[in-house]
Amino acid sequence: MENTLYFDCASGISGDMVLGACVDAGVPFKYLVSELKNLKLHNYKITCSKVVKAGISASKVSVHTHSHSHHHEHSKYTEIDRFVKNAGIDNKIKEKAREIFLTIAKAESKIHGEPIKDIHFHELGNVDTIIDVIGALLCFKELGVNKYFSSPVNLGGNAVIKSSHGELSNPAPATIEIIKNSPVTVYISEISCELVTPTGAAILSGVLEKNNINHGQNAINMKINSIGYGAGDRNFPGKANVLRIILGEEPDTSVRENIIVIETNIDDTLPLVYDTLLEKLFNAGALDASLTQMQMKKNRPAVKLEVICEKSIVEKIAALIFSETATFGLRMYPVDRLKLEKEISVVLTLWGKVRVKTGRAFGKIMSVSPEYEDCKSISIKKNIPLKTVIDAVKTAYNRKKL
Repeated sequence: MENTLYFDCASGISGDMVLGACVDAGVPFKYLVSELKNLKLHNYKITCSKVVKAGISASKVSVHTHSHSHHHEHSKYTEIDRFVKNAGIDNKIKEKAREIFLTIAKAESKIHGEPIKDIHFHELGNVDTIIDVIGALLCFKELGVNKYFSSPVNLGGNAVIKSSHGELSNPAPATIEIIKNSPVTVYISEISCELVTPTGAAILSGVLEKNNINHGQNAINMKINSIGYGAGDRNFPGKANVLRIILGEEPDTSVRENIIVIETNIDDTLPLVYDTLLEKLFNAGALDASLTQMQMKKNRPAVKLEVICEKSIVEKIAALIFSETATFGLRMYPVDRLKLEKEISVVLTLWGKVRVKTGRAFGKIMSVSPEYEDCKSISIKKNIPLKTVIDAVKTAYNRKKL
């Protein structure tokens, strides 16, 4: 099963809200503090407390820096990237953090019209931003998350944001630039303040996979294991200023069922009978039927007939075998069958639309199989080798999935 994290961003998202929600959901605060020490950042303190926001108990994680500790403020992107690259943390976390800071740098570069190498992070270069980004990734690792989803994100409404460049309209230019072309969907609300910070937007955009956005009630299928609430700074009348995360597992989507296997060894039936027999067995509802060549007593060549069917039609299948063959007995035994959850999708190729059958289990796609008849038809009509068509369909499917 895959561990899934769902961001409920009804009150927006910020870096410290992510940390608070993760701690509230089960990440030991001592673990977070201990792991962050590996960054060897100085003159800061991280605290965690319980607060209540509009009747909702939440965890508030805050990073406190001393006035002379802002040596990262106004730091260039290249300096931040070098710092993260050399940090004593897990390589996967390091690479994802560098990817997130690069996303921020690209946004700043676009806004200010400067090359990325010359970009200064200003407020985003503070120690607390580094703690927020890397701390969030540390928390996700501790929670064992490998799949992320999100609700549409509340940006807030008309508001003025104070920055080192002066007053800006909500959402901040960096925030909206980071969200652009990302999997994140947003909406404007009546709350007149900034609900999404550039750091929060960058973390969310950085971990979401394409299309992992909840567009409806049934978009996510998961067993809930834990829920966490991370508190924001402000208080809103009648609304909890919290980021809620929901942790769970995608259930095993394979299907387990009990079926019956019917067998018999036949050495005295004309071979030409079997073609009709198999056709009738499938028409009667057999799940599968096969013939295996074998040698029986007195060195007689024979076949073993094996039929798989549901329990409800056993007598029907047995009667058909007795009537069509010369066998005097059948062996029957129940077996457990585990099968993939089947889905049919359509992909567009150079030669037109082709159906693709996928099999899903344990939260993953385990099998991808282009529809044979569709591929066969193209192969014959276009005079193209069948394997070429099948390979092209698989490539088109993978491209569609991306």
